[in-house]
Amino acid sequence: MLTRREFIRVGCTAGTATVAGCSWAGGQSGSSGGSADEIVIGSKTFAENRILGYMAYEALSELTDLRVVDKMGYGATSAAWEGLTEGPLDLYWEYTGTLRLTHPPARESLITDPTEQADAARESTESEHDLVVLNRAPFNNTYTIVTTSEWTDEVGINSLGGLTDHVNAGNTDQTIALGPSFYDRADGWPGLLDHYGFDSAAVEEWDENVEVVSLGLTYEFLEIDRAQLGMGFLTDGRIDIDGLVPLADDESFWPIYSPCPCLSASIAESNPEVREALDRIGPSIDGAEQIRELNAAVTIDGRSAQRVAREHLDAAGVI
Repeated sequence: MLTRREFIRVGCTAGTATVAGCSWAGGQSGSSGGSADEIVIGSKTFAENRILGYMAYEALSELTDLRVVDKMGYGATSAAWEGLTEGPLDLYWEYTGTLRLTHPPARESLITDPTEQADAARESTESEHDLVVLNRAPFNNTYTIVTTSEWTDEVGINSLGGLTDHVNAGNTDQTIALGPSFYDRADGWPGLLDHYGFDSAAVEEWDENVEVVSLGLTYEFLEIDRAQLGMGFLTDGRIDIDGLVPLADDESFWPIYSPCPCLSASIAESNPEVREALDRIGPSIDGAEQIRELNAAVTIDGRSAQRVAREHLDAAGVI
């Protein structure tokens, strides 16, 4: 069995999550990614971020005269951020919780109101980087730990607090599948263990049953019973379709994660129509239920993220 130190690596292909090392290199620190008449749009590797990236791609293709360059699936969080802040990306969608708690200048205090957090994330990001943070989408794509109804029925656990008690009592034989970024992040695995008070000795023993896999595989591991627990996102379409059970964050560890376009400030200044177009996208998404449907169209039905994005923009009257 793979431990958390062994990664299942997959290529940087459409619809497949991957590790940060699969990024596309280029550009110079602090510079705009493209030439004066183009904008380079990237995304993280998972379906939702690709859909959002293609919403930006389609909107800017229709509503501006810039040549839009597709770098979707650029890499995991650290790679996408580096691509934006050091080149070659001009734009990708980041989440407010990640902006506030992970990217510099990282803060530690949580803000539970989504609007206040978005404002705080915008202020801190724009004060430290040559970026502008635009209108967020009104849903919360927070992390979650999911399991099967069979496992919850067997062990009687439906919350992270209950899981903590279970593991601390010496029950470390269940396998948990985690994404690579989640494993390293302060608002991921290490922070979760600390916040909930998992016993260090129990965690060390449990380590043998922790598998670090690409994001697309966490649900697959649950489906084939290779893992009993897995990292997920509350907006994943597979949660409802596969009948998975998110464990309640009963001690409020995670903040709000609402996605918003992060754009090169120089692009925004020289092309105000870019900002105007992007600001129309986030509010067009009608909450978590709609984004779950869009995500499921890609991850379950196998449709193109670009086609799903364009159809949404057409239906919402953005383009």
